[in-house]
Amino acid sequence: MEQDKAMYLGIDVSKGYADFFLMDALKQSMEKSFQLDDNLEGHQNLKMYLGKYTSTGQKIICGIESTGGYEQNWLVLLKKLKKQTPVEVYKLNPKGVKHQIESTLRRTITDSVSAEGIADYIANNYEQARQKWEKSTYQDDSIIASQRCFNLIMGLIKQQTARYNQLEKLLYQNFPELLIYCKHGIPNWMLRLLIKYPGATAINRAYTKGIDGIKGISKTKAEKIKLLAQTSVAKLSHPVDEIMIKTLAEDIQYHQNRIEELKGYLIGMYKNYNVSLLKSIRGISDWTASAFVMLLGEIDRFEGTDQIAAFYGVHPRFKQSGDGKWGNHMSKQGNSAMRYMLYIAANNVVLHEPYFKILYHHYISKGKKPKSVRGIIMHKLLRVIYGMLKSQQPFNSSVDEKNQMKTPTYIEQQITDRTRRYQKLNMNAPISRSNYKKRRAVLECQISETDICAASSSTTLLQK
Repeated sequence: MEQDKAMYLGIDVSKGYADFFLMDALKQSMEKSFQLDDNLEGHQNLKMYLGKYTSTGQKIICGIESTGGYEQNWLVLLKKLKKQTPVEVYKLNPKGVKHQIESTLRRTITDSVSAEGIADYIANNYEQARQKWEKSTYQDDSIIASQRCFNLIMGLIKQQTARYNQLEKLLYQNFPELLIYCKHGIPNWMLRLLIKYPGATAINRAYTKGIDGIKGISKTKAEKIKLLAQTSVAKLSHPVDEIMIKTLAEDIQYHQNRIEELKGYLIGMYKNYNVSLLKSIRGISDWTASAFVMLLGEIDRFEGTDQIAAFYGVHPRFKQSGDGKWGNHMSKQGNSAMRYMLYIAANNVVLHEPYFKILYHHYISKGKKPKSVRGIIMHKLLRVIYGMLKSQQPFNSSVDEKNQMKTPTYIEQQITDRTRRYQKLNMNAPISRSNYKKRRAVLECQISETDICAASSSTTLLQK
């Protein structure tokens, strides 16, 4: 068999180098782990090393952890080798590898142990997960590049948030009255004002005509700002504070323009990629739709809604043992950027899309907290987006309502529970009080269903 001739190479990537571990089909180590640098010499040595085995007709299956970009050079090299030699390479989810290594009960975890764990993981799961790994590893280069650009935008937004917080604190100390205009963030007209007049003292010295000449400030608003500066509790501001306020305002304005520029580029890049389809959900803008398309990548790499929800960590996670069930919360595993976009979109669709608005108030009326309900909406929204992209149909609330009708309730799930196929559910076991209540509810439901069936059959006989 071809599988028996295969060898498995685990690659643990670090910044500037990687550790390698090779095992055969019987999971026997071919040699001790070794380390190569991420440079031309290291790449050539890896080619020579793999060539020793591939020249005899053996296939080498390589597994490499996703490390946020450090794995990319090794991945590109191995993809090129695949075209010429019997080498396969797959990018792996670090969480699965972590559990594999933990299952070996190693006392110490080093880079070489991690490389061995990766090789072991890919050997154990190759047959079942090969197609899934292939879809994730061999995505289009434009998707990968746009995802890197998206990550840059997210980084700039985080930096902007830090600068906003610094500027707000300085304003509180130097001109707190101006913060009445900052209930929804610092507006652009205020940034322009602070660049020209950084602080209460500078505004107090300025003419009203100079203030209302700034874009976004009317004469009435200029007069009010001037009055607030004259009566401010912060009577004096140090020149150093004014320099800091001006610097932060300029920095925020500059990076804000860069963020909008990058967003505009990605929106233009994805305008023909299902963006208009996703915008059929009211509350989803060009940017949000473009972000969803680029973060999802090839939609066919997901087998269903359960898998995509687990991949992005929006599914509920809980632990159940015996009668107890606890820790019920969003798992928050996987790509945090997708959850960030889903959170923003969930807030918008609840305001603008009637279907999600009704859903939101339905769960609120059941006593759930608003934060928990937003998590439910995020989960629902991702599943809806997946269905739209798979079917290439615009949003239709009736489709989701029909799908919900097909979903069995808790009682129905218990009635058709396959775990009880060798023994019927009864009340004779020495069970706890809570489990007794659950079983009684299921059995009562079964009795009522039997009565309904009997009644319908007798009616049919009478009609005959």
